[in-house]
Amino acid sequence: MIIYIYDIKTLTVVARPIVNSYREFKAEPIRYYPKWNVDYNISTEIEFQSPILDSGVIREKTREELILLDNKTELLQEGEYIENNKIIRVEAPSYLFKKLWNKEINVWEEGATQEEINLEVNRLIDEFTILGEQKERWIKYGFDVLEIENKMAENIIQRNYLLTIERGN
Repeated sequence: MIIYIYDIKTLTVVARPIVNSYREFKAEPIRYYPKWNVDYNISTEIEFQSPILDSGVIREKTREELILLDNKTELLQEGEYIENNKIIRVEAPSYLFKKLWNKEINVWEEGATQEEINLEVNRLIDEFTILGEQKERWIKYGFDVLEIENKMAENIIQRNYLLTIERGN
């Protein structure tokens, strides 16, 4: 098995001795790495890609640590940005038809094209007429129509929102 020996200050691998067991290495580290010094080295059975020392224990950095400590902003997800050395998560507004995260100004925007908006408005109109017909049938037979009315109200809200968006193609 391979043991990974790290320099405590730089957290780079300085040696990879081959041993029978980790317990055997721990018993006599100098036998396998003559420069071994407990004040300058730390060993592990795992080779870490992005190591960090945490209370004397070496481990892999978390996604948040990679972003905040190593400036790996490419790991930020849509809706996330850094402010005051913290990752801020902004939930996308539910009313957006096609959610688009603007990384420059850290806001969610409508990303739909005019063609996509037109197609969705037409789909919503068709859905609304079907709901209206269903509502009439349910009323005729004495069923509660509150659920249908809620769907119709949501449909109107969605259509009104989409109709307020002006897109230049």
